[in-house]
Amino acid sequence: MGFVDGSIPRPDQTSDTYMAWLRCDTMIKGWLTTAMEKDIRGSVKYSNTSIEIWSNIREQFGKESAPRAYMLKQSLTMTRQEGASVSTYYIKFRSLWDEIQTVFPPPRCTCGNCLCDVGKKDEGIWEKERMYEFLMGLDMEFTSIRTHLLSMKPNPTLGEAFCLASEDEQQRSIASSMRS
Repeated sequence: MGFVDGSIPRPDQTSDTYMAWLRCDTMIKGWLTTAMEKDIRGSVKYSNTSIEIWSNIREQFGKESAPRAYMLKQSLTMTRQEGASVSTYYIKFRSLWDEIQTVFPPPRCTCGNCLCDVGKKDEGIWEKERMYEFLMGLDMEFTSIRTHLLSMKPNPTLGEAFCLASEDEQQRSIASSMRS
């Protein structure tokens, strides 16, 4: 990260460490550009250093975008299982939530000594909201597992809800294959 955030500055070209720094920076530029989609890669191809690439990307995508946040929340609200497997639905659902968290990151403690409760309460609210929205998108055949998950104290995490719904799906599949 030191090359990307600038905490490892570029040495003078006359410095003994310049060539080693240049090799490392070139390697990091390669990693960054390889990880990008082709369209994005084109927008940074004239950047000379990894910090320039990172700054360009942050400038393009690092800003909060209300229309983007709205679109993501709308997509999340409309995401349903619709006969897909619980795993397929969960992956789609989780990827939308992960993207939402990049647009609206949950609050984090900034006190420096982590003795406060800032963020812990909000993280719990985020976790509950994710679990509720996941359950709302499950097909009607999951009514009993939905009721069970909503009655659990403490509330299960999204991961726990997924595991229980997936197990319920597997048990139902086994039962139907035994009847055939």
